[in-house]
Amino acid sequence: MLMQKNRRIAFIISRLAFSVLLCFGALPSHAAEDTLLIGSALANAEQLAAYQLQIEDLEFEFGPYHSSLIEPLESMIALLNEDEDYEEVALLQNRQLQVMRTELGLEHPDLVPLLQSIITTQMALGNWEAISDQLEHIRYLRTTVEGENTEILLSAIQDQIDWLFSRITIEDRREQVRNFFEIRDLYEEIEDIVEDTYGEDSLEAAPWLYKIAYHEYHLVSFLNGSKGLGSESVDRLVRREGTFGLESQNRNGFSSNSFFRNASVIPAIERGRPIGDRYLRDAYSMVKKIQDVVEENSDIEAQAMIKIYRSDFQLLSDRGSAIRSYREARDMLLEAGIAEEEVHWFFERPMVIPMETLHLNFADALDELKERIEPIASVKDQEMHLGIFTSWTEALISTPMPQSKNSFSQLDHPFKYADVSFSVSSRGKASSVDVLVTGPQELDSKRSISRSVRGIHFRPAIIDNKTRRVKDVHMRYQFLDE
Repeated sequence: MLMQKNRRIAFIISRLAFSVLLCFGALPSHAAEDTLLIGSALANAEQLAAYQLQIEDLEFEFGPYHSSLIEPLESMIALLNEDEDYEEVALLQNRQLQVMRTELGLEHPDLVPLLQSIITTQMALGNWEAISDQLEHIRYLRTTVEGENTEILLSAIQDQIDWLFSRITIEDRREQVRNFFEIRDLYEEIEDIVEDTYGEDSLEAAPWLYKIAYHEYHLVSFLNGSKGLGSESVDRLVRREGTFGLESQNRNGFSSNSFFRNASVIPAIERGRPIGDRYLRDAYSMVKKIQDVVEENSDIEAQAMIKIYRSDFQLLSDRGSAIRSYREARDMLLEAGIAEEEVHWFFERPMVIPMETLHLNFADALDELKERIEPIASVKDQEMHLGIFTSWTEALISTPMPQSKNSFSQLDHPFKYADVSFSVSSRGKASSVDVLVTGPQELDSKRSISRSVRGIHFRPAIIDNKTRRVKDVHMRYQFLDE
């Protein structure tokens, strides 16, 4: 029996060793290094063979779905991850999932960490749809097992949204639009859950309702996207929601004869306004509702912060310059005891708007801004630097790429960049764009970079109680290398 077992191990090792030698081929000039690598790979092959034999013995004794298989499967997965053999890892993880479902049941929370590991593997393999499926599975488990915990459920839905945001950067135009409107469906679910659980008039609802308002800004970006994205988005929106949101304030906004290549309708817009600006007005109204709740339930610092956010959307939706509200917010922060130096530093530089995350604490908003600047420039220098702006896609050149802290949402994109200087007017418009340096090599597209920067929305600088034009503002404009 022992001799038979040893023969089985030797056979498994020989198969794995043959695969290793095929991968390395003949030894080139760095023979010593390659010999070490092959030695390490052969050692891994021996361990894998031993674990494979252990699994076969356990299967024979206990059956193919016994919990005793989990440990050797985990050990094999760890070794294969070292070798970056992700195809084999995926097969073993599926086997591990079957075992754990049999042992724990289909709805056990301990399945979630394994599903997250499967997502990491599928990320390495580039299987985007499989990642979406696993996130849906995790959400199902969160809903079933922890349905009473609304924040966990909302976070699971937000994970799905973050991944769809990332997919927009890697797929074609039609899929980008499909993913975006799937995001829109998910935000509608979030809105229903938040209103049913917290009600509109609660502080718990505020961060989630702000995300929905920010999504309206993204919708307008898609409706005005270049390279066919806008026409595709208009058609999808009309099929989904009708024409009301695209109608002009003053007259019917559509014609049946389209100049868009694929669109069936033409939105008629007021001069100087984007297609779908009614959605920006809806976003402003939602942020105003959040402000009403914050003013009723929070301290003066939080009230000042939400006033800034509301003023940003006031500017975006063309409801005036918002200068008075910005000044009031600044004075309220000083009244709340925030250091004058920090408040002035925050307001005396233009800032990209709208801000993606709702911060009712000034220190958090300040830290987020400095985190954007510090990889490029010192926040203490005299130079007015705004940090890094990363555009979302080639069709959304003036829209910032959504940020996520989830590891599975952080795709390893190749970026090009341009360090630029420009002026920002008292209305938040960029002009006089000068491309200083490009990388990682010299770029020919300086004109398009200048146009992209001019399309970004900025909060104007407030200096000496007035909005001021600021010259020689610096920023790194970063975009996908497509």
